[in-house]
Amino acid sequence: MATPTTGVRGARLTQAAGWTALTFGAVHMLVTPWDTRAVWSAALSDGWWNSFTLNVSTTFAAAKQSEAFWLTLGSFGVPMILTGALVVRAARRDERVPEAIGWGTLAWGILLTTSLPASPGWALPVIGGLLIAGDRLRRRAAGE
Repeated sequence: MATPTTGVRGARLTQAAGWTALTFGAVHMLVTPWDTRAVWSAALSDGWWNSFTLNVSTTFAAAKQSEAFWLTLGSFGVPMILTGALVVRAARRDERVPEAIGWGTLAWGILLTTSLPASPGWALPVIGGLLIAGDRLRRRAAGE
């Protein structure tokens, strides 16, 4: 049975998913550059333009530089921040975030965490689950 609080709970779950994604991305983008600061310092001193490559690394230094790129600029940190902000905005404006977004995030999280269990990727199934639950509650409150 739908009650007025069902929609509110759904919005809160959706907003929690957004804040989790935003926090996950922000922490990733703050911590990882700190951990790879020596590599970034070397890349900046060598000159920013074309300082990273997609070529197969032939030296340890090149491999470390490539790893630093994929852990920061090439990572999903910034898209998670942007997606989280969009989800929080939608929830605050009483707009639904489609359940399919939650299912996609959940599937991505399952692939990530089963291939690399010792990672912060466990936030993704949580975010996906919150989006699914939030949308279902909001649809129930709307009588859909």
